[in-house]
Formats: sequence, structure tokens, C-alpha cells
Amino acid sequence: MKCAYCGKEARGTREHIISSAILDLFPECYITFDDARNAIHEADPMVKDVCAECNNNRISYIDSYAKEFISKYFVKKYKEDDVVEIEYDYTLIQKMLLKYAYNDMRSRKEDCSFFDEEILEYLMDINNNVPKDNITVMCGLAVNVSPVPDSMFGNMKLRWCKSPFLYSNSTIRHIDYNTGEVFLNEDIKKEEFPDLRLSYAFRFNSVQLLLFCWDKESTSIEQNNIVLECQYPYHLLKKGEKQAILPVCTDELNYHRFDHIHVKWDGLFEVGLMRKYASGGKYEYKELCEKEWLEEEKKISKEHPRGK
Repeated sequence: MKCAYCGKEARGTREHIISSAILDLFPECYITFDDARNAIHEADPMVKDVCAECNNNRISYIDSYAKEFISKYFVKKYKEDDVVEIEYDYTLIQKMLLKYAYNDMRSRKEDCSFFDEEILEYLMDINNNVPKDNITVMCGLAVNVSPVPDSMFGNMKLRWCKSPFLYSNSTIRHIDYNTGEVFLNEDIKKEEFPDLRLSYAFRFNSVQLLLFCWDKESTSIEQNNIVLECQYPYHLLKKGEKQAILPVCTDELNYHRFDHIHVKWDGLFEVGLMRKYASGGKYEYKELCEKEWLEEEKKISKEHPRGK
């Protein structure tokens, strides 16, 4: 076997698509839903094409940072009025998402030509702390602002997908404030970015991260980043920046459909507020269900301990 990272002939080892260190933080999420293969199983999602040296040494530092970052901020749930300020290492965030995207694409046998020798060396070199200019990362707080409790869909805390749908306009055309009637936009458009090679959305419990990989020679990257920053309710992570306050990036629809990235001015944000105010400012039934579900998750974690 040829190692997917160093390229040397070696015996393959099992590489987690999303690191085992992160999976360990959420033992209640013990079932894998594989939409690509139309399969459901209890085993972790893995790919077996990495040599032991790369798996256990060269790229393991990325997983260590991923666990530290996720466990520090995003194991808990948040409310829409919480102020969440994070400290982060931009280079390691880039590497984390690149590694997970690369693992996922290989598991699906997709074109991985973006991950050339330069990118792979970047991932394998713990001392390379200069982030790539043709990689963009955005980060937002995933808060369930809908009246539907998480338990309705089960333990869907860890999710990722290639090519999320980024809207270029609002899903709501008009709101009649006198009657409360909502008119949907029948002319929904997708934002198309020049020189975009690949994109991913990652959900780790209460955080959502977007990864954009551009052509190295592109002259549109700066303009694309301006559009992303102005158009979507995410914080654009930046080189040299170490702290950020995360905006809530979810509305009552795309909290559950995380692969739909709505614009900042989407009327769904307003519809959600109207619905909540009409319910007295909170969803009592939802809050009750969530408390009961939290206790159920504790039982599930004990019944399905990691590594057993």
C-alpha cells in the first residue's frame, strides 16, 4: 500500500476520518450514518491507507489540537444570547479541517488532486506554522433556535459534508407583519465562487466550521473572502488573529439542515424570533425534552463506552 500522506510503500493502518480524540468527547454518538453508501453501523468512520509512522507521529499533533479546541469550547450547548469568545491557532484550524476533508474524500474515492505534495507536507510538518493563503476558514456558533428539540433527530452532533449549499439570497421573500403570513422566495439562487476547488461544512456539537480551498493561482481569493465575510453569519478566521467572538450562524431551519448556509439577512432569522415571541419568549416543551434527553444521553454513554 502507498501511504496517502508520505507516499511510501507500507502496511496500512486505520485512520479515523474525524479524529478518535474528538469522537471520544461524544461517546453517545456511537452510530455512523453513511449516506454515501446508504449504510448505518456502529463502527467509527475510517479509511485504511495511512502508514503507522504518519498516523501515529507525523499527523497526530493535529488531532491533539482538535481535541483541545473542541473540548474547551464546544462540548456544551449555548443559547442565542450567549457571548462566546474563543482563542485559536489559525494554522492548526486549517490543518485540522484539511486533514478531515482529505480523509473523507479518500474514503469516498473522490478526486484528491488538491492535496498535492505542498499541502501534504504542510499537514505532516508540525513546525510549519505559516497558514495557506488559498485556504479560507469560517466559524460560527450552532444554536438550536428552532422549536424542535435535538432529540427529535437523535445524536447528530458530529456531521460533515462536501460542497454545502451557500445561498446568495434570502429564502423568505416577504413577511406580512399584520397577519404573520410568510411568503417564500421562489427564486432561490446559489452563490458561485470563482476558482473554488472544494468546500466543506463541519458541525462539532455547538460549532460549525466552513472550509474553502481555492486555486493557488487565483486572483479572486480576496474578493471571495469579502463576499463570504459580508454575506454569511460566520466569523472569517484570519492570519495573525488569535481571538474571535462567534456569531450565531444557525436559524430554525439550517440548525437541523447544517449543509444549507443562509445569508445574514435571511428572513428565517426574523421568522424564528416572531415564533418565539408568540410562544411567550421560550419553548417550554422543547426545554423539558432537552433536559430529559440529556439524562438519556448519559445512559447511552455508559452503555456504549468508547474503545470497548
